[in-house]
Amino acid sequence: MSLNLREKYDIILAHERQFAYRLAKDVVKKPEVSVWMILLPVLFVHHMMKMTQYKTGIHTFASNILGTKTKALDKALQDVETGAIQEYGPADYFPDVPLESKQEIELADKQIKVLSLMKQHYRTLLEQSGNALEDLVRGAYGSSGAYRFYLNKLAEAEDVINRHLRENFHTSEEAGAVMSRIEERMAEMREEELRFFFQGEAV
Repeated sequence: MSLNLREKYDIILAHERQFAYRLAKDVVKKPEVSVWMILLPVLFVHHMMKMTQYKTGIHTFASNILGTKTKALDKALQDVETGAIQEYGPADYFPDVPLESKQEIELADKQIKVLSLMKQHYRTLLEQSGNALEDLVRGAYGSSGAYRFYLNKLAEAEDVINRHLRENFHTSEEAGAVMSRIEERMAEMREEELRFFFQGEAV
């Protein structure tokens, strides 16, 4: 029997949560263990403090990544439940975020474009019949080429945001390196997903 709407919502959310935490673990650097900890216990204490920060960093990073996707998924669910496709703006997606400067307003507008792409993607998945996420994806896109087209559009929209962040907010070399690492790993993970969803098809 095919999944109902709430079950489809749940498996999509579970998948995105797993994606966010995998990405976080690959991007956030884990403190290295040193043999000196055996001789100098104070180093072990320092290591444990760093590990606590590391675990907090993973949770915070993953929550932020998942938060964006959850916003889009919730709006997609609302569209499907009401049967009406709505257009949402900054006030709908970021009701508690004051957008004061020109750079902040521009960033929100660029983020809306990403959210709109995600919402359309999730809405299409929720409208499919199936017993697993791969059934929904294959039903929504039909081929790896069509799914790759969506992923490319999403990556292009995200790249616009990242360029804006590099130019206006995260201008340090260290921040740029972290963003590059996120972009590279995210692209790799999406490629892995594409191959999983369309197994047996040339991708």
